[in-house]
Amino acid sequence: MDAGWTQDLMNWLTANPGWAGFWVFVMSFVESLLLVGILVPGIIILFGIGALISLGAMDMYPIWLWGSVGAFAGDLISYFIGRRYRDHLVEIWPFSHFPGMLERGRRYFHLHGAKSIVAGRFIGPLRPVIPVTAGIMGMGPRKFLLVDIPTCILWTPAYLIPGMLFGASLEVASEYAGRMSLVLIIAVVVLWLTWWFIWTAYELLASRSARWLRHVIRWLRRHPVFRRIAGPLLDSSQPEVLSITMMGILLVLVFWSMVILLFLSPFSTHPQSIDQAVQAYALALRNHVADPVMVALTQLSQLWVLIPTSVALLLWLIGAGRKKAALHWLVAMGGGVILQVLLGWSLRATPILSETGANALYDPSAALTLATVVLGYYAVMIARELQRRKRKWPYVIIGLLLSLLVLSRLYLGLDWMSGALMGVALGMTWTFVVGIAYRQRAVRGFNGMAASLIFFGMLTATFVWQVGQNIEQDVEALTVPLPQREISSGRWWEEEWRYLPSERTRLSSVAARAFNLQYAGDPESLAQVLAASGWQEPESANWRWPILSMNPEPTEFSLPPLKKDYLGRADTMLLHRLGGDPSTQETIRIWDSGIRLKPGGQVVYLGQISTDVLVQRLGVFSYWRAIPAEDESVSGLLEELSSMLLKQVDRSMILISEEVF
Repeated sequence: MDAGWTQDLMNWLTANPGWAGFWVFVMSFVESLLLVGILVPGIIILFGIGALISLGAMDMYPIWLWGSVGAFAGDLISYFIGRRYRDHLVEIWPFSHFPGMLERGRRYFHLHGAKSIVAGRFIGPLRPVIPVTAGIMGMGPRKFLLVDIPTCILWTPAYLIPGMLFGASLEVASEYAGRMSLVLIIAVVVLWLTWWFIWTAYELLASRSARWLRHVIRWLRRHPVFRRIAGPLLDSSQPEVLSITMMGILLVLVFWSMVILLFLSPFSTHPQSIDQAVQAYALALRNHVADPVMVALTQLSQLWVLIPTSVALLLWLIGAGRKKAALHWLVAMGGGVILQVLLGWSLRATPILSETGANALYDPSAALTLATVVLGYYAVMIARELQRRKRKWPYVIIGLLLSLLVLSRLYLGLDWMSGALMGVALGMTWTFVVGIAYRQRAVRGFNGMAASLIFFGMLTATFVWQVGQNIEQDVEALTVPLPQREISSGRWWEEEWRYLPSERTRLSSVAARAFNLQYAGDPESLAQVLAASGWQEPESANWRWPILSMNPEPTEFSLPPLKKDYLGRADTMLLHRLGGDPSTQETIRIWDSGIRLKPGGQVVYLGQISTDVLVQRLGVFSYWRAIPAEDESVSGLLEELSSMLLKQVDRSMILISEEVF
């Protein structure tokens, strides 16, 4: 369903916050109605309104009230419809078109009783089905109300709070690293789409594919050519025949997708243009806040993470006496590495690619190939040991991990988009090949819980170790170089200062955007001069900052300011001056502009003097928001720097130099 109108509604609610309660009631009510609620993205609305609440655009408690009342009204109507029509409901349109969903709700209610009302309220596909099922099954009104009312009261904040946290994160990201807000949005969208696609595809295939898969199996076994291959594989007496057939179909789809991308790319400009566009967009998103996070995520593709994890699970399988499982695991891991190396070597040897000078553009990502094999084959193997209704979970979890890994490598420019897709496709192809062989031959199961603990335990331990070992040098190595150019000292002092960037960010939500000083010299010299007037470096804002920000009564002494971003880089120098009002402080920040003065190569820094005020969100979260400095602050700074060469070119800009031109 097209959710573009959802964004239009959110924009309208921002401009008309008084109507928010009404629309929350309507969306909560409609989403709770039987079957109709499946088509309405009410959760998206609540998530977005939660973000607006965190930004101070509206109050939470009226929204909480209206959302709970709407949810209860929808549940109540659904309950009485089920109670009134009972078994005849399945004969009435549109319920006659969805008998399976009502039957699913009936089975779930029969299994869990009154607890299903609580669970159904928080599980999307069951939300509009369970209340009507309670009516059909004859649950008394008093018992239904006793369970449903508190459930509806808890349901609204359960979906508002994630949006509130996300909105607060966007607000802080916009203030300190504007590009980070886009990275957050992209990450949330990618993870949600991954979750939705895997969950929906698995549910669709698991619930509706059995019948046509059996037709496919019969056709393959009768075909004069395919029966020679499919006959031994698709033995109808095997319990895993449907899973083997599905993996075979997916194998064909993934393989031919990879072939098309692999061998047609050199003859078309589209993959190259898409690759270059994605790389350019990723470069535009780079910022000092997201860089360490993305670098840490890429450690999932390191050999020292994947190999020890694979070996640990292999040794456990051998120790548990599951030799067939251990053999297939060894074949999957070893074969994935060998196939990738061979394919990568053959591509680099292709004459047409050598002539274009774009060899790396079409190479499958070695890191993503092996990561896909290790993570993907684990999901295929462990899913066999789970109940059918739980088999989707390994695929969902691994899909989310792979999505984060691909996103991080594209963000850092470690892979082209085409190379990343081919690496994942190559890994999936080999995973399905070995997975089909394993599902056909495996007879004895193993303890899936123990295997998962071994796998994720070793994965987590090696991942944390690699992050600790590599994060600093990798961040430094992958930092985007700053474009540089030279101008003469005299020209900068007289007129070229006008043509340097005037704003740190273009986000209108950031109050203090404009630069109001330019400095040519050594940052340490500037800090030493200002130290005499009470300016000092703040406490380093490390991993403890999120904890400090949750102090219910923060002050200028307890909550240090964070570094801010310009062109993807943190400020070179940050000074603040304390004293006076505990909820305000003065700050001076400078960033490398990329300009070098000649002769001498002196660096020109863009700077900002501002007043930071404490902003508290949700009653427990605080941060410093900068507002433009008043004229008195700028005049005071001129007096404090009287020992340096100064020039106030207008009310909004001063030039500072430690050398006389």
